[in-house]
Amino acid sequence: MKSVLTKTSNKKLLFPFNNTNKNKINNINQSINNLEFSEINNINQSINNLEFNKIKIQEYSNGCRKIILNRPESLNSLNSEMTNFLFNKLKEYKNDDKSKFVILCSGNDKFFSSGGDLKELANHQFSQDCYNSILGQLYSLDNLIHNFNKPIISFVNGITMGSGVGLSIHCSHRIVGDNVNWSMPENKIGFFPDVGTSYFLSKLGAIGLYLGMTGVNIKSTDLIKIGLANNNIPNEMLNDAINELCFKEMINGNNEKNEIDSIINKYKRKLVVDRESSHLVKYRDIIERSFNRKFKSVLEIINHLKNEILFDNDQDEKQWAINTLAILESLCPTSVCISFENIHRSTYLNINQVFENEIRIGSRISNKQDFTQGVHKALIDKSHKPIFSPSSIYDINQTYIDSFFLPLKDEEKAIFFKKSSYN
Repeated sequence: MKSVLTKTSNKKLLFPFNNTNKNKINNINQSINNLEFSEINNINQSINNLEFNKIKIQEYSNGCRKIILNRPESLNSLNSEMTNFLFNKLKEYKNDDKSKFVILCSGNDKFFSSGGDLKELANHQFSQDCYNSILGQLYSLDNLIHNFNKPIISFVNGITMGSGVGLSIHCSHRIVGDNVNWSMPENKIGFFPDVGTSYFLSKLGAIGLYLGMTGVNIKSTDLIKIGLANNNIPNEMLNDAINELCFKEMINGNNEKNEIDSIINKYKRKLVVDRESSHLVKYRDIIERSFNRKFKSVLEIINHLKNEILFDNDQDEKQWAINTLAILESLCPTSVCISFENIHRSTYLNINQVFENEIRIGSRISNKQDFTQGVHKALIDKSHKPIFSPSSIYDINQTYIDSFFLPLKDEEKAIFFKKSSYN
């Protein structure tokens, strides 16, 4: 059933539906304040399938298309239904001349997205077909965002992890509020930092390796410092900036980017990024020493950290080395080694090549007992003490790690990565 939300002089929305659908749409009306123009094709697929409106869509007469993540009960974790909806909606906007730019944000300032929906994986009883499908949808979505032909602006605040990072990091404009908690913690559950992040981390030298291997949490100041975010807008001004983008008429015709930049520049502020406000600035020297790209293996990094503990006279740095070593030893050994290798290999790859490697790794690592253990211990018994195998980085050889990067059989026809789907 198709429906059109029409613009009227008194800004009421008219819905040619039966009473059942009308009640559903009335609920949507309450969350679309000041909406001047919107068109939704196939309500059954676009809204009814998204239980309780996990994603809200608002469309404006100036060509702005706002996508709001709205699944607060799970911190906006992304399930396959949401990922598929986002992909199809962005494909629609990409090919629609009336759609000029996209805003991607959360309905809650305490979290942007906590990542992929692990409960969905557990409910599918660790089916390999399920993994392949979920990875394919997710990587195709992130690749579409990275190569999007129009400005796409992410407004990020609060918890931003895993697949949530993937949604935001590929946008042309990456705006952060004051309270971002950003991390790629997949090594904890026997997976690896994916969603195209190695494309960015590989360009950050030692800091990129540190973030990818340890999954440590960083803040807004850190993201600005290393360039993973473009600008900071204070929390109290975020809504004003978004509203102006939604309602201001773009006077430069097809040159929306200049108008967008002008509005963002109006609200942005220059953050003070120093040792007090930034973890990465405070520990920059020891991070550079410990995760230097000259190291050829994870073992060399671990041995260096042990030497820092023994010989570093700076007590603050010594404690950092103790904590970092403890983090690495608590993670899945295979995942840590794959992360190290993937970030190194991604240094000179384009984004499509990065995703090709991630497909190869993801399809294999999700079929390992480590991942099953990691998800089970995180969600089922909640002990957070998975038993990984191999259990130590010392038991892993390079041949084993290299095997995760080998081309897949019939790779061009792999059902879980539709390369043509984002063209």
